Amino acid sequence: MNADEILKIIRAIPEYIQYIYPGYLSIYVYLFFRGRTIKDNNYIFIKSIAISYIYLWLIEWLKQINILRRIINLCFFNAPYELKQNGCLIILAIFIAYIFYRIALSDNTIKIFNLFDVNTTFYDNEIEVLSDFNEGAWLCIYLKDDDVVYEGSLGYKELEEDRRKYICLNSYYKYFLDEKGKPIEDHDNEKEETVMIFYDSIKRIEKRKTDIEEASE
Repeated sequence: MNADEILKIIRAIPEYIQYIYPGYLSIYVYLFFRGRTIKDNNYIFIKSIAISYIYLWLIEWLKQINILRRIINLCFFNAPYELKQNGCLIILAIFIAYIFYRIALSDNTIKIFNLFDVNTTFYDNEIEVLSDFNEGAWLCIYLKDDDVVYEGSLGYKELEEDRRKYICLNSYYKYFLDEKGKPIEDHDNEKEETVMIFYDSIKRIEKRKTDIEEASE
C-alpha cells in the first residue's frame, strides 16, 4: 500500500464514520440515562450502523423542510456542509435517546401496552421494579448471614452483571430481627448517613410505604 492509497483511506474515514458514531452515541446516552454502561461487542456495532443509517435518512428528509434548513443555517452560519450534517447528527442522536428514555419511564407507555394486551416492561432488574426506575423507594433489607436488618431510602446502586453489585440505603434504620421495629441506630434525619449492601449478601427485600404514600391514600 503506497502513500496515495493511505491518504485516500484517511480522507474516506469521516465519510464512513458517520454510519457508526450517531447510533453508538444514542445507545451510550440512553444507557447513561438508565444508569448503565455500554458493553462494546459486535451486536452494539451492528445496532449502531442500523440506527446511524436511519438518522442519515432522517437528516436527508428534514433538510428539505425550509424552516428547519433556515434554522440550521442560522445556527451554523457559513460552516461547511459536513460540519452542519455532523452537528445535526449529534443533536438528533442525543434528542432521540432522551425521547426513548422518557418513553421507557412514562406510565402512559404501560397503559398503551395494556390496551393492546402486551405484557412487558422496560425494567432491567428487580430494584428498578421496586423503585419504579429512579423515583425512589423505602426498602427493608434482610441479610443472608446476619441477624441485622437495614431499612432506608434507596440511593446509589450498581447492578451491572460484570461488576460486584450493590445498593445503598440513605437515612437508614438498623435493627435486629429479634427486636422487631426497634431501631438500634436511627439516622432518619441525617441525610449524609449511607450504608452499602452488596447484592450477594441480600436474602430478601421488602418495599415499605413512605409517609407521603400513606398520606395520599
